Amino acid sequence: MSSPPFSRAEMSASSPSQAKEQDDDTKPLWTYVTKIKSVGGGENYEIKCNICDVTFNEFYTRVRTHLLKIIGKRVRGCQKITNAKLIDLKKIDNEATLRVEKSKTKFVSLPPVSTQHQMDTNTLGVDPKKRKTSTVESTFNLQARETLDHEIARMFYSLGLPFHLARNPHYRKTFAYAANNYISGYQPPGYNKLRTTLLQNEKRHVENLLQPIKNAWSQKGVSIVSDGWSDPQRRSLINFMAITESEPMFVKAIDCSNEIKDNDFIAKHMKEVIMEVGPSNIVQIVTDNAVVCKAAGLIIEAQFPSIY
Repeated sequence: MSSPPFSRAEMSASSPSQAKEQDDDTKPLWTYVTKIKSVGGGENYEIKCNICDVTFNEFYTRVRTHLLKIIGKRVRGCQKITNAKLIDLKKIDNEATLRVEKSKTKFVSLPPVSTQHQMDTNTLGVDPKKRKTSTVESTFNLQARETLDHEIARMFYSLGLPFHLARNPHYRKTFAYAANNYISGYQPPGYNKLRTTLLQNEKRHVENLLQPIKNAWSQKGVSIVSDGWSDPQRRSLINFMAITESEPMFVKAIDCSNEIKDNDFIAKHMKEVIMEVGPSNIVQIVTDNAVVCKAAGLIIEAQFPSIY
């Protein structure tokens, strides 16, 4: 059995009755809880988790539910177990499950192969050679995992989502958070919530992340960098970024597909960005060497002598 992922200091002293349970390596998770007292006789106890100090009246099955954060049960998962410790606990529990199964098969006397084959086929209607259920499958809930994989894949296929979305760290964090937290009855946000409340909250979140960069503009100075490009819809765009010694920051992009991109047009949008960033914060504007950009630069220098 793997060594416990917690130190002895993290576990309370065990009672004599519990020590006997701990000697049984088929129930290793008793180590991480303390039995306070028996409730109603039998194997039902008032139990205290040594990790989060939560108490509940249950037996070993509920101890597993609590420590392994099994979703859909009455006992809430332990909130102080990290993902790394959860992996260790699941490994310990899986090894114990395999030991139980091994001990069962060790003492079970099976009929002859031909008789067993006929009995399984007649009673279950399934050839045992074609059955794929196993201890490992039931332990790791492989069928549920496979079903969830298919549902996620259908979401990609039905909407034509790019496959590289699966590499997005927020995509992976979403499912990891849902798998490791007990959120009974949770429904994902719908169409209206995504485009209103959550969008506004995320905008405020991004603005808070950018505020330290903006605060550095007056101290270190800013270079405005601009260039033209075409997006996947072949629209002609001009983007503007504010560059400082610390970090760059995207300011805006202009769709100029139906515009005449002369020096006055470019100078107008340069001025808008200058006023947004603050003329006193800007040292220079960097563009390509197109004729209209050079002409726009002269207009800006005439209006803002401190900007090169």
